[in-house]
Amino acid sequence: MSTDSQSGVERTLEEAIAGYLDHIAVERGLATNTVAAYRRDLARYERWCRSRGSTQISLIGPQQVAEFAGSLRRGDDGEPALSAASAARVVVAVRSFHRFAALEGWSRDDPAAEVTPPAIPRRLPKALPYASIERLIEATPDPATAVGARDRALVEMLYGTGTRISEVVALDVDDFDLEAGVVTVTGKGNKQRRLPVGGSAVRTVQDYLVRSRPVLAQGARGRRRPGAALFLGVRGGRLSRQGAWEVVRTAAAAAD
Repeated sequence: MSTDSQSGVERTLEEAIAGYLDHIAVERGLATNTVAAYRRDLARYERWCRSRGSTQISLIGPQQVAEFAGSLRRGDDGEPALSAASAARVVVAVRSFHRFAALEGWSRDDPAAEVTPPAIPRRLPKALPYASIERLIEATPDPATAVGARDRALVEMLYGTGTRISEVVALDVDDFDLEAGVVTVTGKGNKQRRLPVGGSAVRTVQDYLVRSRPVLAQGARGRRRPGAALFLGVRGGRLSRQGAWEVVRTAAAAAD
């Protein structure tokens, strides 16, 4: 952890962002496309702060971060207005950056800690009302079992983020930032996007990761088959698209 603040070294916002980007690229090993997305979002933040005379990270306060978050939906200083989902993605990037900067000692406090992303409309199939989604989640197997915990986490991720089944089964553990409440999804054309994840889904996935994924990783014959996949099948390998569809179909039948 850095001791810059204790030694009297002041970091500019631009320097701090560069340090954070190095951290997520080198130490956390995030994908190149993901790092590029963080770079774009934080560049917008840096331009906004600089236009208001804020170039030192230690001088940025909660009010300024909140004002920036509010500017995203309406557009400001020649920047385009963003959708709720895109604005939430930028706020998540700013929150992650400031949390890291505070831990590094580049600022006394985390000015973004209380700034929340804008609410995002739930992206659900029109034929499936929200009440049905709740029944579907409740219809998954007993979450006290490894498979049941996995299935509940899978269904919550599908309907809480609006992702496709093929995208969810392709997720790796490192794609999910539990602390920030965001998941990096790779879609068609290898295009990546970062999606905020609701608190309920975060808790469900966290419970699955802690208690159930290690059980599934052992495989049906007790042989440990570690891998990067977030969702595992009973043999310890990545859950297939067909397997995920079966989870949804079974839960839907039980919910009827």
